[in-house]
Amino acid sequence: MFEILESGRSGSSMPSYTVKTLRALTRSCEDMRDRVKQIAFEPENTKVLNLTFGPGIAAELVGRSVEAIRQAEKDGRLPQPKQLGNARRYYTIDDLTHIRKVFGIEVGKASDEDAVVVAVQNFKGGVGKSTITKHFADYLALHGYRVLVVDCDPQASTTTMFDIQPESLLDDECTLGEFLSPRSTFDEFPKAIHDTAWPTTKIVPSSLGLQDAEWDLTSTLTEGSQAVRESLQRLRIGLQTVIKDFDVILLDPPPAMGFLGLNVMAAASGILIPVPARQLDYLSTIHFMETIAENLEILDSHGTPVDYGFIRIVCSAFNPGKPGEHEMLQMMQATYANFLLSQPILSSEEIKNATQAFRSIYESKPSAATATYQRCRDNLDSVFGEALQQIRQQWPSKNLAMQRTTDDSGSIAA
Repeated sequence: MFEILESGRSGSSMPSYTVKTLRALTRSCEDMRDRVKQIAFEPENTKVLNLTFGPGIAAELVGRSVEAIRQAEKDGRLPQPKQLGNARRYYTIDDLTHIRKVFGIEVGKASDEDAVVVAVQNFKGGVGKSTITKHFADYLALHGYRVLVVDCDPQASTTTMFDIQPESLLDDECTLGEFLSPRSTFDEFPKAIHDTAWPTTKIVPSSLGLQDAEWDLTSTLTEGSQAVRESLQRLRIGLQTVIKDFDVILLDPPPAMGFLGLNVMAAASGILIPVPARQLDYLSTIHFMETIAENLEILDSHGTPVDYGFIRIVCSAFNPGKPGEHEMLQMMQATYANFLLSQPILSSEEIKNATQAFRSIYESKPSAATATYQRCRDNLDSVFGEALQQIRQQWPSKNLAMQRTTDDSGSIAA
């Protein structure tokens, strides 16, 4: 642990007691974080996906029947599945990707269509913004979608959950902060994209320079309307260079509406707003929505019009057993009507335990009873499935809500 410094304030030539103490605390926290990660990720100390699926779950995820997959294995179009010691068959996430390829299953958009850019946004802290972003990204990847996560929050919670240490990204590297800063010469957005443990998910992580980029963007206010317009559109311009390479782009915005937040609002084509069923969160969301509307008008006045394909609100961290939350959910249903997703995200110790291990539910095994874990997954599947319908409707090639029907060949069409 860190050593408490007993000396008082130092002279101007030396770092102050406060600075020394804060840096010592930082080092101590980093050491503890590394120890926690060693426990979570041993022996690799790096997150790896150790996901396996039985034949029934694998068939459901790829959208084909068990019989159809077995026939393809018998015909030699697919390799024989892996087996456990008890001869039970199983598949990995890479196997699912290969099965989709062999069957010609395209779950996402057409190649000439743009990715849907979803901002998971609310100014209120503790609403589950980063947790939802991570879980939604993993849900999409599990179902075969190509996902890009862009962490625009200097707190870097989402970046950390994807097993990237923000302090490891140096200021002179190709980072989001470097790209967004008007002073930067870095203009190749794809270079800021990093791999993750999920084969179809990439991330643009938050970095130490992201807060500096906010100040640089703000400085353009004194440089005329053209400079301001360019500053507001930098993230949108960067995403346009990769917009056809992904199906869904998830943006985790900062918790305040500065130039970073305005960049996120300008770049998004849809917005998902998490709101817990608590009175203060409900009331603060009123201010949030009014602020968003005002800032969209500001964007429009600076030559950056925005018109979202969808706006949806999700009740997050809902605990029906807590006093008042059921009534608050009813109030939200009456207030938001069709803009509210029909299913709330239930509060669950499984989510908390998974997050503490730098994982999502989709990467974790049950921490308690299997039935409790499965209820949590089923709830998230229902919520994210509904959000996915909104996304799919933005693609002209798949603008109908998902309908699952079985044809004569045993396939399940999405």
